[in-house]
Amino acid sequence: MKEYEVYEFLKSYGIQTPQYKIFDIDKKLFFNKFPAVLKILSKKVTHKSDVGGIRVGIDSNEELQLARNEMVLSLQKNGIFLDSEDKFIVQETVRGEEFYIGGIYDDIFEEVLLFGKGGTLIEIEKDVCYIDTASEESEILKSFNTTKISKIFPKFRGKEYKIEYVLDVIKKFQKLFLKEDIIEFDINPLIYIDSGFIAVDARMKFGKPNKKRKKVRKYDIFQNKKIAIFGATDKKDKVGYAIAKNSLKSSCDIYFVNPRLKSLFDKKVYSSVEELPNIDTAIIAIPSRLVLELVMKLAKKGVQNIIIVSAGFKESGNKELEEKIKKVADDFGLNIIGPNCLGIYDSSKNLNLTFASDNILAGDIALISQSGAVLSALLDKAYSHSIGFSHILSLGNMVDFDFTDAVRNLQNKNECKFINIYAEGLQGGKEFLKAIRESKKTVFIYKTGKSTEAKRAAFSHTGNISGDYEMLKSLCYAAGAVIKDDIEELVFSPKFQNFDEVLIITNAGGPGTILTDIVTQSGKRLYSLQKEEIEKLNRVLPDTWSKNNPVDIIGDATSIRYRKTLEILYSEKILIFVIVTPQYMTDSLNIAKILAGYKNIVPVFFGEENFKDVFEYFKKDGILYFNDLENIKNIL
Repeated sequence: MKEYEVYEFLKSYGIQTPQYKIFDIDKKLFFNKFPAVLKILSKKVTHKSDVGGIRVGIDSNEELQLARNEMVLSLQKNGIFLDSEDKFIVQETVRGEEFYIGGIYDDIFEEVLLFGKGGTLIEIEKDVCYIDTASEESEILKSFNTTKISKIFPKFRGKEYKIEYVLDVIKKFQKLFLKEDIIEFDINPLIYIDSGFIAVDARMKFGKPNKKRKKVRKYDIFQNKKIAIFGATDKKDKVGYAIAKNSLKSSCDIYFVNPRLKSLFDKKVYSSVEELPNIDTAIIAIPSRLVLELVMKLAKKGVQNIIIVSAGFKESGNKELEEKIKKVADDFGLNIIGPNCLGIYDSSKNLNLTFASDNILAGDIALISQSGAVLSALLDKAYSHSIGFSHILSLGNMVDFDFTDAVRNLQNKNECKFINIYAEGLQGGKEFLKAIRESKKTVFIYKTGKSTEAKRAAFSHTGNISGDYEMLKSLCYAAGAVIKDDIEELVFSPKFQNFDEVLIITNAGGPGTILTDIVTQSGKRLYSLQKEEIEKLNRVLPDTWSKNNPVDIIGDATSIRYRKTLEILYSEKILIFVIVTPQYMTDSLNIAKILAGYKNIVPVFFGEENFKDVFEYFKKDGILYFNDLENIKNIL
């Protein structure tokens, strides 16, 4: 579609365009509204400014003719020779703040808008945000406010800028993008004027997008009452042994299947699918070459959930086998997790169907991961800090069940308060964003591959400035997710996410100062001590105490001094760090017992050997603690 055709197309959606005239390549140019702009319309030219295909600041018809001749020469120097298919367009000069709006059909998120600062340096500045076509006003504004150009609203250098114009033009492009068969468009500049936005330079690429439909789930992945473990074995170095052993603590009916064995862990072992009673869930840990046949048998038996732990599929180049398994899932409407995954865990049933460690504490975090190895490491880290989980889902290759399904499935689980996701790849982005918007629980996301940019044809600026990670980060953030930059934050951060103010109590100035830097860099602020609080503290603390936050209660502090300080300063609305360093008089276990009674106090026992009894006490009672300062950033 030629530029002037795009203008008429935009007008049909209520989008302003400049006055213009179109001329054949051999016709004399004339115009009646100056200053004017002359541009070439040619399929041979992608970016006009790069080859001299645009002239601005033209004030008369004489200058217009001169600009035409100069343009032809410039194009020829760049190897572009015009013919009868090419045209000139002359349009009025529109002055104002230059913005940009583009659209790209992304393989993951489908129709996505990009909006922000426009102009010739757009690909360098990249001051744009990403907006889903399903975003409503609050989400649009949340995304736009991440740009630098948004700071000129509502007023900058004496000029007023109306945010309603931003909302109006984005809504019009959302409607256009969803209704028309467009795979990419590029409006640069989109100029802000007193009456709204006007599209000055426009390009569009039409095509029929290949949209994917989301499968409707019939079953709850955690409705597990009768479970069969295929590949259960007595060989301790095998995955099937670990899963079988971990499953024994559950109150569910567990069946082991292995034609080689008669019994395992004093339980009968079945030889085949046919011998089993009716089951709702199957865990598969057998060689990949045998998996498809087993999945088909289980589907015909009416099994609702299948977790394929076995490796040797897409990750090994065996994509065809994986696609056949997906077809079974679709044909029978069942859930398949994996293949190449670690398994699942449900604290409400004490059900551990993973081959990870059995040291998993019950808690309120649902942890979802593609990588089994990363999941194992996070579980180990969580256990060492007394952090527990309501649910665990290792998704592996995501042949069928994905992040969207997981988020939706967890909505009616009372034990789950937070949904934490480690993502390597993503699919079905539109539905994923919808699931985040509708989620009653906060969704935290850590995404790998931050530096990898999407490889798309450079049809326009849009293709050049779109990036996989930045797009995911912007869209998910606007939809309501919390994006994390450190993977360990997935197990640490949810508990204290809603606290804005921080109080630090310490018996040493240095650690208090270090923690102050960590707190302020996280975006949280230090609580300001009130006058009456300082007066009360003066009565119970040495004269040399710090008189501010961090509250340094001096190195010789015992549990009595810590208790009196907390009695004065404690508030449920403040996140409180209590730092204890080992001094001769420090009765550390007594201090630990005082701190254990408060949900919003984080003990920081800064040491190792002197605090072993404290750490054992905290682990036994499931209390989060730290023995260093650096890792504290992960909970802020």
